[in-house]
This record gives sequence, structure tokens and C-alpha cells, in this order.
Amino acid sequence: MPVVRAADIVSITTDDLELDGPTFKTTQKQAEWIINLIRRLAESIACYTEGMESVKDTDILRLQILSQPHPAQELNLGFHKVMENTLYKWAKGKGFGINPDTYNGNIFWLRGQGMRISEGKFVILIFVRRPRPREGEGAQGTAPVIAVREEPPFKGIILSPTAGGGTTKSCFQCQVGEMIFLQSGEQVLLRKDVEKDRDICFYCIVHLTT
Repeated sequence: MPVVRAADIVSITTDDLELDGPTFKTTQKQAEWIINLIRRLAESIACYTEGMESVKDTDILRLQILSQPHPAQELNLGFHKVMENTLYKWAKGKGFGINPDTYNGNIFWLRGQGMRISEGKFVILIFVRRPRPREGEGAQGTAPVIAVREEPPFKGIILSPTAGGGTTKSCFQCQVGEMIFLQSGEQVLLRKDVEKDRDICFYCIVHLTT
């Protein structure tokens, strides 16, 4: 399937969903507001290589829970506050449900291998700045000063299973704050033709499907 981005979900109409009950339509202005809010929250997240730990049997790194920055928690809460109902309606239109009580979030850093979405899960990837070494503490134990820098885009591939047992491939290029949505069986991979900044970092929110 094609890469699913935030705009594909927040701009949905009742014709796409064929839902019962009150009509539902996100206006263009509302859609832009939602996407911009999530982007601003994602842009405020910074994490350090010292706080990353290995995921067993992979070369994937994830941020330790105790190192989770406060803006990441705000992103999780903010995402569900503005996207929850829209996301559930979109999923229903695609023929599956999302369990609202079983989600969590963490920052993952892909540097070599990809990541496959397990059966029964629906995953939101929100791209955040790549981890970097901690450069020094501020005065009197205050938080380190983080210089704003332009982040290179994230380039990758989504492999999606087909009904016939094959796969389809979709390429993506995303900036900090942009999102893609993955269903069970799909994989996110790094692109081999990218020589520089091949790594991908994202805040990952996992839902169980029903």
C-alpha cells in the first residue's frame, strides 16, 4: 500500500469512511492546524546518544525510559488529544479497529536493519531529530543548551504485504514532525542508495488492533 501520512488521515471525508451517525469531515484549516501542532511538538524533542540502549538481537537503538524527554510525553498526549477520534474513524473505514487503552510511545533510532510491525499492531511513526552526544551541562546543573540545527531529511522504504503473498515497495522522504502510519506485517527499511544520513529516528506510538 502507498505510504500513509497524516494528511491522508486528517483530511478524510464521510464518503471515504461510510460511517453511520453524525457526519464527519475535517476541514482543510483544521487539518493544517492538527499537523502543525504535532510538528511543533516533535521539533521540540532532543535526545542524546548516551541515553540510547540496544533492542535485543537487532542493531536498533531505543531511548531508555528514564531518559525520555518531557516534550516526548507531551507529543504522545498531544497526538491523542487531537488525532484520536479521527484515527479511529479512519481505521474503521479501512476495516479494522484500534484499542484506545493499549498504546505507548518511545524513541527509536534505526541505523542498519529495519523494523517490522508485529501482527495485531498499528504503529504511528513521528520523525524527530537524530540523537547526538551530550555536549556539556549548563550553569549550576541546568539543562544543556541545545543549538537549533537543520536536520537532514529521513529517507526510507516501506514494504507492505499483498494478498497474493508478495510485497509492494513505497519510498518516503520525511522531515522532523512528519508522520507515517504502519499496519501489521509492514516493514520500514533504510534506503541502501543513500550514502549520507541513512539513519532514521522517530517517536513510535503502538496501538493494538481489534
